[in-house]
Amino acid sequence: MNFIAFRDFKIRTMTPQTSPDNEILQTDSVELIEPDSNRENDHPISPMNEEQEAVRSSSSSTISSLVTGIKSVAYDVSSYWVKKLYDAILSPQDPQTYYKHLLEVASNYEQWSDAANMLDQLQGKDKWKSDPVSPDYDHDLLVKRLKQLKEARRSGDLSQMIFLLRTSLARNLADMGQPKLYAYTNISTKKLIEDYINEVVKQLNIICDTESEEISAKYKLDFFINTRQSFGRTALLLSGGATFGLTHIGVIKCLHECKLLPRVISGASSGSIIAALLCTKTDDEIPATLKAIDSGGFDLEVFQRESDPESWYRRLTRFFKQGVFFDVEILRDCMQRNIPDMTFLEAFRRTRRILNITVTSSTKFEMQGLLNYLTAPNVLIWSAVAASCSVPFIYSSSPLLEKDINGNIVSWNPSGYRCIDGSVENDLPMNKISELFNVNHFIVCQVNPHVVPFLETKLIPSPISRVIGWFLFLAFSELQHRLDQLREFGIMPGLIHGIQAIMSQRYYGDITIVPHISYADFLKILSNPTPESLRAAILRGERATWPKISIIRNHCQIELILDEIIYRIRFRILEDVFAPVNYNEQNASNLGNSKLDSSNKKIVQDIHYKVKPFSAINVSSDSRVE
Repeated sequence: MNFIAFRDFKIRTMTPQTSPDNEILQTDSVELIEPDSNRENDHPISPMNEEQEAVRSSSSSTISSLVTGIKSVAYDVSSYWVKKLYDAILSPQDPQTYYKHLLEVASNYEQWSDAANMLDQLQGKDKWKSDPVSPDYDHDLLVKRLKQLKEARRSGDLSQMIFLLRTSLARNLADMGQPKLYAYTNISTKKLIEDYINEVVKQLNIICDTESEEISAKYKLDFFINTRQSFGRTALLLSGGATFGLTHIGVIKCLHECKLLPRVISGASSGSIIAALLCTKTDDEIPATLKAIDSGGFDLEVFQRESDPESWYRRLTRFFKQGVFFDVEILRDCMQRNIPDMTFLEAFRRTRRILNITVTSSTKFEMQGLLNYLTAPNVLIWSAVAASCSVPFIYSSSPLLEKDINGNIVSWNPSGYRCIDGSVENDLPMNKISELFNVNHFIVCQVNPHVVPFLETKLIPSPISRVIGWFLFLAFSELQHRLDQLREFGIMPGLIHGIQAIMSQRYYGDITIVPHISYADFLKILSNPTPESLRAAILRGERATWPKISIIRNHCQIELILDEIIYRIRFRILEDVFAPVNYNEQNASNLGNSKLDSSNKKIVQDIHYKVKPFSAINVSSDSRVE
C-alpha cells in the first residue's frame, strides 16, 4: 500500500490483487487516515518496487476520482450557502415581512385571511381587538345593548327579545360601522362588535324557529319585514370603465363565495354587462357562470370581431363619417349572444335579484334613466346593456327594445330618443335606488379611468392624501365656478353641461372597492380582452375585495339573515296554507270519487288540500320589492 500526502491527511491506496491471468480481483479503495504525530514527515516510508510502479497509473486515477468527489462536496456546500443567501434576500427571517408578502400574492381569500390573521398576531393587534375601549365608537352603549340581549335570551322571553331588536337594531349602532375600526388591523375589528352582531343573528334565528302559542307565524313575519324595513338594504354598484370593468367579476366572485352578495345590483356602462350576467342567473348557476367566464366560455368581442379585425384607418374613417370609432352592431350582437332574451321582470322573478341599469338620454331635454323591473319591466336586458355601453365618440346610441303583450320585440323609447352611456350623468344612481328599494348602504366598485387616480383606497387617508384631497377639492370647485360662468354667457352650453354632469357626480359609496389598475392597462382599454388579461382582471378584483370583507360582513350580516328568515317563514306559511288533508274512513265515505288504501285507511287518489282564506295567503306586506 502507498501513502500520499494530502494536506493534513494521508491517503492509503490499496494495491489491487491480480489473478494469474492478470484479472483484477479487487478494485482500488481510498481511505483517509489522520496523520501520526510521531512521524517526522509524510513522505513514503518504503521505496517503490516494480509492482508498485506498475500500479502507479491506477493510483493516479484514484486521485482523480478523489478530486472529483471533493469538487462534488464543494459544489453541495456552496449550493447550500447560496440557497441560504437567496432565502435571506427573498424570504427574510422577519415573519412580518413574510406574511405581508403572502398578502400580496395570495390566490384566494382563505390564503389571504390566514396570512392576515398571522400578521395581526405578530404585530400584537389581537390585544387591540380584545380590548373593547376605543375613542372611535361608543363601546359603553354596545356593552349595555349586548348585556340586555343576552339576559333576554337566557330567560327565554321571546317578547322581550322582539322588543329589544325592534327598538334598537341599527346598522351603525354606537358608530360601530366607523371605517377607522377596520383600518387598525389587517382583518376583523373589535371583538365586542362581532359579539354583538353574532348575538343579534342568534336571537333572530331563535325567534324564527321557536314555536309559541302567543306569537303566530304571521306576527313573526310582520316583525321581520318591519325590522328589515327599518334596518335598510345594501346595494352593489358597478361603475363604468371599458375593459377595466372586468375586475367587477372578481368582486362578485369574492362576495358570492363569502355569501355576502347583495340582492340589489346596479351597473353602468361596462358594469351593466357584469350586473346583467349576474342577475339573470340563480344562486346555483352563478358558480358555473363564473367558472365559464374564467375559462373563456363567454364571447367578449365587444370592440371588433376576431374573424374580421378592423384597422385604425377604418376606424378613423368611421369617426369622420359617423362620429364614432367602433360599430355599435358588434356590441349589440355580443350582448345578445351572452345575455338571453329576458326582460327585467322575468329576471327578477327567476333570480329574486333586483337588476338596475343606468342610461343617459342622447339629448339634454330628458332626464337620465334607471331601468329595473319597476320602471321598465318589459325592456330586454341585453338592449339596455347595449344602450348603457354606448359611450359618446366610441359607439353610436343604441335603441331600447321590449316584449309586448304578444311576445313580439318592439321599440320601447317613449319619446323616440335613443340612449347613451349611463355613466355620463348617473354612474352611481344612489338617490333613485334609495327611493325605490329602501337602500341606505352602498358598496361601490369604482374603475372609471378618469376617477380612479383621484380616489383614496385606504380606510384612513394619510396626512399627505388629505392635503392632496383638499387641494383637489379647491381646484374642482374653482373649475365648476368657471364652467357656470361660461354656461351663463352661452358659450358651448351643451359641452359644458356634459362636463359638469361628469364632475358633479359622487363616485364613492359607504364602502368603496378600487381594484389596482396599472398604466399599461390604459393602452388596452379599448381592445377585446384576452383569456390571460381576463383572468388577471378577475384576480385584481378579488384582491381588492379581500381587505373589505370584514367591514362588509359586519355591515351586511344582519340584513342578509333577515332576508333568509323572511323567506323561511313565508315558506312555512305557504306549507300550512296548502297542507295536504288526510281523511279517515268515515269522512272518506262522503267523497264520491276517491279510493281507500285498506292498510292505512288514507286516500290514495284525488289529493285534497285545505285552502285557507285569501287573507292568509297574502304573506307579504312588502311583495313589491321582494
